[in-house]
Amino acid sequence: MVDVTTTTTETPATEARSDWARTLLVPLRRSAWPSYLYVVLVSLLAVIAVAFLFASGLASGLLLVTVVGIPLVALVVMSGRAWNRLFRKLARLTGTVIAEPPLFARPAGRLQTVTAALTDAVGWRSLGFLMLHALLMTPIGYFTIVGVVASAALVVSPVVWLVMGEPFVSLGEPVDSLGWYLLLCVAGVVALYLLAWVMLAIARAHVWLAGFMLGPSERERRVTQLEGARAGVVDGAAATLQRVERDLHDGTQARLITVAMALARADEQLAKSADQPQARALVSDALADTKDTLAELRDLIRGIRPPALDLGLGPAIQTLAARNPIPVAVTVDLQVRPSIGVETMAYFCAAELLANVSRHSGADEARVRVTSDTRELRIEVHDNGSGGAQIGGGSGLTGLQNRLAMLDGRLEIDSPSGGPTVVAAVVPAGAQQ
Repeated sequence: MVDVTTTTTETPATEARSDWARTLLVPLRRSAWPSYLYVVLVSLLAVIAVAFLFASGLASGLLLVTVVGIPLVALVVMSGRAWNRLFRKLARLTGTVIAEPPLFARPAGRLQTVTAALTDAVGWRSLGFLMLHALLMTPIGYFTIVGVVASAALVVSPVVWLVMGEPFVSLGEPVDSLGWYLLLCVAGVVALYLLAWVMLAIARAHVWLAGFMLGPSERERRVTQLEGARAGVVDGAAATLQRVERDLHDGTQARLITVAMALARADEQLAKSADQPQARALVSDALADTKDTLAELRDLIRGIRPPALDLGLGPAIQTLAARNPIPVAVTVDLQVRPSIGVETMAYFCAAELLANVSRHSGADEARVRVTSDTRELRIEVHDNGSGGAQIGGGSGLTGLQNRLAMLDGRLEIDSPSGGPTVVAAVVPAGAQQ
C-alpha cells in the first residue's frame, strides 16, 4: 500500500479574498466597539468643553483687572492638566496609551506657584487641544451621532410600522408600504455599516491628535530620559559604594582584626620573655599601626554608606540624632522608601545639617522631620539657635546645595537673625524599592 499525502496551498487570489473578507468584517468585530464608545464620549465632551471654555474665558476676562483675575487664569491653565488626564484615559478605550507629560513642579511660595502655573507649557498645550477638540468634534460628533440614530431608526422602521399601524417615515409623503419600509431597513443597515467606518476613522484621527498634543514633546521626552539615566547612574554609584562598604566591613576589616588579635597574643608571649625586647617593640608598633588602620577604616566605611541605612532612612537618622551632642527629636513619615541613591543623599544631608546645628547655631535642642510622598522627600531640621544661617561665605550649606542640585533637589532656608532656624533639604523621592 502506498500512502499519498496531499498538500493544499492557498493561491494568491484566495489569500487576497480572505484579506478582503477580514477587512470588511472589521466594523463588526468586538474590538471595534470601544472605538464607537470613544467617539460618542468625546463628542459629548466637546459640548462640555465649549461651555467650559466660554465660562472660564469670560470669567477670566472680566476678572483680569482684579486681584483674583491672575490666579483664576493660572487655575484655568492648570485645569488643562485635568483635561489632559481625562483624554489620555479615554484613549485607552481604543487600545492606545498616551505617555504622561512631565509633572507640574510646584515651587515654594504662592506667588511662585501662580507664576509657574501661568507658564506651564503642558497646561497651555492641553487647553489648545481642548479648544481644537471643541471646534472640530462639536459639528463632527453631532452629525455622526444624528446619522447613527437616524440609520438605527430606519433599521427598526418596519417593526415600528407594523406595531403602530401608522406611517413612521415620510419621503415627501408618508410611507405606508411594508415593501418600502423593508428597503429603508436595508438602507439603514448599509448606512450604519458606512458610519461605523467613519467612526473608526474619527477615533483613530482623534487619538493621533491627542497623542501629538497631550503627550510629552520630544524635548520633554528627552529630558525625562536623561533624568532617568542620571538617576540610574546615581543609584548605580550608590549601590557600588554599598558593595565596597560591605566588602571592606566583612573582608578587609575582619582580616585586620584577625591580624590585630594575633599581634596582641604575640605581644603577650614576648612580654614573658626578657631576652627579646627588640622583637617585642616591633610587635607593639605593628599592633599600634593596625589599631590606627582599623580606626581609619571604620571612619571610611561610615563615610561611604552607613550600615544603619540597611534598616531604612528613619532608623539611620534616629541613630544620627542619638549621637548628636544636643537633644534631637526625630519624626519620620515615609509613604514610600526612596531609591538607594536618594536615601544615601538624604542621610548625608541630615548629618550635615545636624552637624551645623551642634557646631554653629548655639541651640540647646533641635528637631528633625522627614516626610515623603510619591514625588519628593523632604528633610527639615529645626533649631532654637541664634539664626543667621545662609548660603555662601564658606558655609557648608553651599556644598550641600550643590550636591542636592545633582538630583534636582533644593535647599530652603528660613533663618532670621536671632532664630529660630528651619533648613529643609528637598529631593525627588526616586523609584520605590
